[in-house]
Amino acid sequence: MSRPRRSDRVARWPLLLAMVLLVAAIGTLLWLRQRLVEGERTILDGTVGLFEATGALGRPEGRSLVFEEVETLVRASRNELIIGLYVTKLTPEGEELAVHPFHVDLTDPDWREDPGWTRLPVGPEPVGYLYARLDNTQLQAVNAAIGTLAGFLALGLGILLVRQRGTDVQVSRLQEELEDRRAQVIQLERLALAGQLSANLFHDLRKPVLNIKHEAGDALEDDRIDAREALGTVRAQTELFFDMLRETGLESFVKTREQPDEWCDLRDALERSLRLVRYERGAVEMETRFEPPDAELLLKGQPHRLVQLFSNLVLNAFQAMDGRGRLRITGTKERGHLRVEVEDSGPGVPAGMREELFSPFVTSRAETGGSGLGLYICRTIAEEMGGRLDLGEPGELGGARFIAEFPAEDAG
Repeated sequence: MSRPRRSDRVARWPLLLAMVLLVAAIGTLLWLRQRLVEGERTILDGTVGLFEATGALGRPEGRSLVFEEVETLVRASRNELIIGLYVTKLTPEGEELAVHPFHVDLTDPDWREDPGWTRLPVGPEPVGYLYARLDNTQLQAVNAAIGTLAGFLALGLGILLVRQRGTDVQVSRLQEELEDRRAQVIQLERLALAGQLSANLFHDLRKPVLNIKHEAGDALEDDRIDAREALGTVRAQTELFFDMLRETGLESFVKTREQPDEWCDLRDALERSLRLVRYERGAVEMETRFEPPDAELLLKGQPHRLVQLFSNLVLNAFQAMDGRGRLRITGTKERGHLRVEVEDSGPGVPAGMREELFSPFVTSRAETGGSGLGLYICRTIAEEMGGRLDLGEPGELGGARFIAEFPAEDAG
């Protein structure tokens, strides 16, 4: 199964750090740009204020003005920002006349349409206008820097999005592979359980086979035996063999093909689970009860998965009690869900294992061949069927107590 390359994960952090620094730099440049704009506005307002305060352009209704004072104000207004200043005067008729320099052709719009010029009215009812030519080199440099950094930031975002898209595709593929592997593990555990049970089941199945062998041998060697009667006995033993084989449910239990969800009867699943592991029971006393006794215990799922879940729990209990003790299985239906408790009188779960009991490869029976996957798979099955499986506190019997819950269904 492929894994995300570590180099890809490591390479992403410098890119993220660079993008954070770019955002910080852009923020700083935007703040600087705002300060430059505010500074320009302050200088321009101050220049207009000088002309308004001195009254160098005269009154709105008059034509008189003080040329020397206008020239002095123009010289005083030039600075690092204002590199050129034209002054005009409005006549009572609304005509705009050039005052400084007087030779400016106001009918030629070319110079006034240049973005470097800014028109400023003098007075609330303008007596004239100031045309200031501004040196925006600093502001243009800041704007260019902001644009460049924004371009790098957009490029970084694009690279991250492309990488994230690739990562999402890879994660999706890994999830699909993980689901396939988990299904394979569940199937292998089911086959292992079936193999373990088959070893004990063989003891009972060999009896009718031996009877068939002896009956056939006797019929062939002894002419006094009625062949029809012998064949009848062979047929009866054959039927017994297949009945015993069907009763175990191993054939459907080990099926690997995916089956659609169907109505599952919890009672039937528990009965099949108990039949499947009865050869490991030994002298264990069994008690099975349902509350209420006549309740319809239905849920949606796959019957063989329920059998795998409960047969694992019961088998664990049998093995923990070493063939002696008590096992109690209680099924209840209440408030829209089904609850099954499997409780034994064994030694219980060691305190140090309770937190990791459902983790893969955690087992207290490693020396006897326990894989540590049974309870992990049991919980996985319960969760995939919309339920849960937990370890409860010890009950009346004093041993391990597992609680499985599922949403109840109503077939009608």
